[in-house]
Amino acid sequence: MKTLKIVMIIMILLVAFELSATKYAGEIFQIGAGVRNFALGNCGVSDVNSSSIAYWNSALLMLVEENRFELMHAEEYSGLLSYDTASAIWGKTNKFSVVLTRIGIDDIPLTKLEDPTDSLYFGNRPYKYSSVNNSDIVVYFGFSRKFGKYNLGFTPKLAYRNLADENGVGFGADISTFFMLSKKTILAVKLRDFFSTQILWGNGTHEIVNPSLDSEINHSFIIPVFKWNSTAYLRTEIFAEGRDTSSSVALGPLSLDYHLGYEVNLHSAVDLYMGYDLTNITSGLKLKIKNWDINYSFEYDNELENSHRVSVGLNL
Repeated sequence: MKTLKIVMIIMILLVAFELSATKYAGEIFQIGAGVRNFALGNCGVSDVNSSSIAYWNSALLMLVEENRFELMHAEEYSGLLSYDTASAIWGKTNKFSVVLTRIGIDDIPLTKLEDPTDSLYFGNRPYKYSSVNNSDIVVYFGFSRKFGKYNLGFTPKLAYRNLADENGVGFGADISTFFMLSKKTILAVKLRDFFSTQILWGNGTHEIVNPSLDSEINHSFIIPVFKWNSTAYLRTEIFAEGRDTSSSVALGPLSLDYHLGYEVNLHSAVDLYMGYDLTNITSGLKLKIKNWDINYSFEYDNELENSHRVSVGLNL
């Protein structure tokens, strides 16, 4: 009951924050991180095995024993957009985590007509006179502490945005926790941008990222007959931006998006992933070679180009 009351209070605050927030300003913080988590339908808030815990839920650092390092590269929309991340978890008694991401569209051509005073036709073609790059660089720092019975995660984050001729910086933080409902079930909650993340542009524009509530539950079980270990994930995101038809479920100013994920351990060296990310089907595979992990994910998009992501990880 206490947890339910806290969630209701948070939802009321989300609606209140909507009055001053900038719609969709926080999209750069919501693209996800980690090939494994992409393959699981973009689930990860309760995923102890992710290398990108600083992004997903820093409180889970309390459950991590080994050090992890991972590099990811992705090219989407026929290579027009590139997405790279570097993730690390390290420490002995106290674990720390960091995730560095870059999303970029490079070499965007700027064109002019050969004769700008005339209209476009076969003899007056546009030509490229310059090019620009659009990129977002975000770094997440993950810390965890135990307060009484509760494990809390704190994730400060910094962003640098370069959109053509305009530059901007952003700063904010997420706060998170998790609950062990049983030995096989984890419930995790994250309040993203909990004090309203700020984005300041060089031209004087000031954007405010609205707080949002991210929750996820996973349950592990053994598949009968085959005796395979598996885990199912259900994640929900609650926004207070009036997203209406762009969301899975809209309730006035509040909207909800959901994600589904499932993984199965086919062999000590092979894991299979599958999921549902908003409207797209995802899948993936992990190969484990000694201390190395090779992850691959695929997202089927029936409107845009399909996405492929690859990562290499090291566990020590």
